[in-house]
Amino acid sequence: MKVEFRDLAKLAEERYGDAFAAAGDGAFSLAVDDMRLDFFSLAGDPGFALVRVKVLDLADVQRPGDFAKNAIAGNFFWGATRGATLYVGADNALYASERRPLDELFDGDGLAQCVDDFGETVADWLERSALYV
Repeated sequence: MKVEFRDLAKLAEERYGDAFAAAGDGAFSLAVDDMRLDFFSLAGDPGFALVRVKVLDLADVQRPGDFAKNAIAGNFFWGATRGATLYVGADNALYASERRPLDELFDGDGLAQCVDDFGETVADWLERSALYV
């Protein structure tokens, strides 16, 4: 069965109910445990979705140079990212994102596993960032 992004959005709405928010065609969000996961369809890559979560506002970091070195090392060595990529968004916040196959997210508990993985990644990076606040 070929999974499409709208199938994933429907599954997310059914499983997460009030935590689900549609964000237009090709995007939705899940608010889970003080974390908002954004899911985006990839027009040029229809078998995949981009998953993104805001980790923290960089304005809260008191030692930005040291923190940046740590985040770069996290990306390079995948330290506590679990395969996600860290980047700075236009709103001056640190995000973790990952490209995931739709069939992996749609299969069984794949969506729940994705939410759990990102929860652990965010928790790790919040703990690491506490060293620089």
